[in-house]
Amino acid sequence: MAATNSIAAALTQKQIVRTVDKLAALKAQITNLEAEADNLSDLLKYQGEGVYFGNLHKFMVATVTGKRLDARLAQTFLTPGQLLECMKSTSTTTGRMYAL
Repeated sequence: MAATNSIAAALTQKQIVRTVDKLAALKAQITNLEAEADNLSDLLKYQGEGVYFGNLHKFMVATVTGKRLDARLAQTFLTPGQLLECMKSTSTTTGRMYAL
């Protein structure tokens, strides 16, 4: 959860409504901008691997191959206790926006 600013955390109902609506509007703008950024990124990736320069920035295209654990297959080799020892626990606090 984000740290609370020095501004009082308690909001009036009217402030809550305005804050929720402003957050929704910003998230809509971000979604549109992310879609546009993804399209531009895809155009550059279709050019193939390499480094592409703008006036102030560069965009690098590279293919990275990684490995991951196949948990279903690992279950056939490890006992439930061994699997439990290999697992990490993490927690996060999230907020979600829903349309009315």
